[in-house]
Amino acid sequence: MVHKSVLMESANLPACALMVFTLKKAKQMIKIKPLYAAVLAAIMASSCTRLEEEAFDILPSGNYFQDKNSIQAAVLRPYEHAHWNGWDGDRWLLQELTADQFVWTQKGKHGYDGGDWVRLHGHTWTQEDGHINGGWVGPYQGIAQCNVFLQDLGGLDYVRFGLTEADKKQHLAELRTLRAWFYLFLIDFFRQVPIIENPQETKAQATPQEVFTYIEKELKESLPDLPNNAKVGRWGQAGAASLLVRLYLNAEKWSGTPKYTECAAIAQEIVDGKYGSFSIDADYRGPFRSGINNYRSPENIFEFPHARNIYEFGWIYNAMMHYQARYSLDNDWGGWNGIHLTPSRDLEGNLLPYQLGKPYEKYAADDKRKQPFRTTSRTGEYEGFFLIGQQYMFNASAGFGFDSTKVVNGTEEYNGRPLRFVDQVGRFSEKPNGRWSEGSHVTTGEENSGVRLLKFPWLSMSNNLFQFNSAPEIRLAEIYYALAECKYRAGDKATAAQLLDAVRKRNFPADKWAANSYVDNPSLLTDQEFVDELGREFLGERHRRTDLVRWNKFNAEWWDKPVDAKDRSVFPIPSRQLNANNLLKPNGFE
Repeated sequence: MVHKSVLMESANLPACALMVFTLKKAKQMIKIKPLYAAVLAAIMASSCTRLEEEAFDILPSGNYFQDKNSIQAAVLRPYEHAHWNGWDGDRWLLQELTADQFVWTQKGKHGYDGGDWVRLHGHTWTQEDGHINGGWVGPYQGIAQCNVFLQDLGGLDYVRFGLTEADKKQHLAELRTLRAWFYLFLIDFFRQVPIIENPQETKAQATPQEVFTYIEKELKESLPDLPNNAKVGRWGQAGAASLLVRLYLNAEKWSGTPKYTECAAIAQEIVDGKYGSFSIDADYRGPFRSGINNYRSPENIFEFPHARNIYEFGWIYNAMMHYQARYSLDNDWGGWNGIHLTPSRDLEGNLLPYQLGKPYEKYAADDKRKQPFRTTSRTGEYEGFFLIGQQYMFNASAGFGFDSTKVVNGTEEYNGRPLRFVDQVGRFSEKPNGRWSEGSHVTTGEENSGVRLLKFPWLSMSNNLFQFNSAPEIRLAEIYYALAECKYRAGDKATAAQLLDAVRKRNFPADKWAANSYVDNPSLLTDQEFVDELGREFLGERHRRTDLVRWNKFNAEWWDKPVDAKDRSVFPIPSRQLNANNLLKPNGFE
């Protein structure tokens, strides 16, 4: 694993230099500490379109591939970057903060950050925005790593290292699948991007159809050489097939040609178990507590595993949690008090009038997920997905739950006063001074603004459970919902309702299910309800922008965002990339 100090050391390097630096460091460290001994997957880095890499001339492949462990480490290295790419920073921000369910509000003197979050939320970004550049740089860094290791491993005699030709085929298929996963970000974000396989080449961008066809080819050709049931954190047949589902589901927007029939066919094969044995977890918490106490959810087709002090699910925790969350959740982290759910209610407590957004209120009152989060045992049992209302101290004597006799106080507007999260955004602490005239906006938050997501359960550190939960990259539920959407679009609403209910039933008590079932209440399932249900099921899982674009909702209005004056469903190719590669041309979304 690349140590955290390497990340810090490389933090200020430009994109191309960072790519070279990262690969050089990775190669040096492969000889010292193979990743396989730590956690099967983890992350890091950045990139550019010109994927030259001279470090390999300095450290020839014959010097760093010494045994099968060093080969395994090379295969796993790009998985590290993949986790960072998907769950740490810009790519997550572009998918969620540009959509209707999350916002990073300015809270008093904190969190304006040069207007970054105002621009993402209001769809006023430009080619110069760093987060847009990160949406380009992150995937290309991963592609660079995959290209280099595909080239090197492809030339090795695996038998000489005690491995087989089947091992070699699997490793190459994993890297090609991972490279295709990185390209899915690029076609989704930018549509027109260069297809790079040779680390030494510089190319102009391909058309969206060419990028689509390339991803499809890579996945179809790789799938047969992958295992039917892969190890945790590794690509298997079901994972590659699931990426084809993502590709086909969004084909109409990404390439201009609908592929819902193809999507439904392969999704059905996954559901039928053709590519591996997976099942919907009976517990609504199961897919998100995978990794805790060695539990592995049967629903997770692909997950990024974590372990405390080895690789941690840290960025999202910090971005979402209040500074004082350490006292209620039992850990020693600080948190940045940044991201929370977009508000459901206005300053007077009335439900907002928009169709989109209002994520917390979109959950039914009987939905188990809507419960306030609380642990219920020392061994990691818990309930609910949200921090809302008055915050209390962790019950240290019991080893779980909260001590309702000890409130957690704020540190800013509510310094010395109880900290109570509200499903609203406004300067409530200033109401006695008549300051509510500032209204409810991205720039008018306070430290208690917004419901906080704890779907990913950060559990007690004193019980050695903190930061052991995996990141669920692909769940079988996603395949059920994709198949349901294909059926719904084809006019088969009854089958769509059955597929959705097969997942949703776990979210409700038995005596409340009939009133919430789509099968029992077919009139409930409309276009808007389908979009709402996608938001409920995949809240925070980096789906939302893509889903809204596919359903023609991304340019619509929601809290503190008017209808877009022009189409913002594709990001502009960053100016830094246009300047670095004179073969690139703007993609028309400036």
